[in-house]
Amino acid sequence: EVRAVIVNSGNANCMTGKKGFADAKKMAKKTAEVLGVKENEVLVSSTGVIGKLLDMPTILKGIKRLATGLSDTGTIDAADGIITTDKFRKLVTRKFDIGDKTVTIIGIAKGAGMINPNMATMLAYIVTDAKITQGALHKALVESNEKSFNAITVDGDMSTNDTLMILANGEAKNKIIKENTAGYKTFKKNLDAINMKLAEMIVKDGEGATKFVEIKVIGAKTNDDARKAAETIGNSLLTKCAIHGGDPNWGRVASSVGRSGISFDPDKMEIVLDKVKFFKNGKFLAPAKSKTSHVFKGKNVEIDVNLHAGGGKATVYTCDLSKKYITINSFYTT
Repeated sequence: EVRAVIVNSGNANCMTGKKGFADAKKMAKKTAEVLGVKENEVLVSSTGVIGKLLDMPTILKGIKRLATGLSDTGTIDAADGIITTDKFRKLVTRKFDIGDKTVTIIGIAKGAGMINPNMATMLAYIVTDAKITQGALHKALVESNEKSFNAITVDGDMSTNDTLMILANGEAKNKIIKENTAGYKTFKKNLDAINMKLAEMIVKDGEGATKFVEIKVIGAKTNDDARKAAETIGNSLLTKCAIHGGDPNWGRVASSVGRSGISFDPDKMEIVLDKVKFFKNGKFLAPAKSKTSHVFKGKNVEIDVNLHAGGGKATVYTCDLSKKYITINSFYTT
């Protein structure tokens, strides 16, 4: 059972050896002391620079101060407190009915760079007052994560620290939610909406990002093949640069699918960019410039690929790659 979570931002406390592990345990112990809970009921998260020891006197003092400032309205402070290079807070709330009781789910997250499935430099915390079995809660989170946080990429880089957790206290006093029931479906639908919105915020806040990109691959032999193809497109630096520059270079999409390692027939592949078809039946369709002038120019970009090889499908979300991304990451530790 988890009663509390303590998070620090600005220092990942990673690759810090035995001292770093001991410091994490001290954080949990101090949090337990000031809250009057057990040490094994406290979870610890850290995010920031790798390889630097925590300033423990400041952190331990801060934990005591945080405990005295606990509030029902403290969610905004928590959302602001966990960010690093984020440009804005990521907080989403939904209320819905389970039977005759109103249930609330609140989610906060941080993340802007080093984002690539599976998750990566991302922290996300979901809390709910729903009364739900542990099995149903775990199932809902795992399934929801696959199509939200595990379906985004900003730069193809994964970090050492990532966290996604959900806590439920049952205070809504609804009829207990069990797997594969109507109540579960309602809960899962709203949890999906929370996680998808937070994931979308992370992509839109991608370091230096100016465009949000949705990549859909259908017609693959398997869902796994579709996912591999979509992720390869989403992580292609050439494709991301073309999107940033507003250049509808469909060839970069085609080459990304080709190097994804999946099996397909290129002559059967279709490529559609922002609803304009560029490639079909092994041929470049050469659409008129009057029809392609809008492609990759807007804030929201769509890339659709149909492999005509089966029923596999997947969707991945990413952003463009700008000069600002290079600037941010050129001076991150200095």
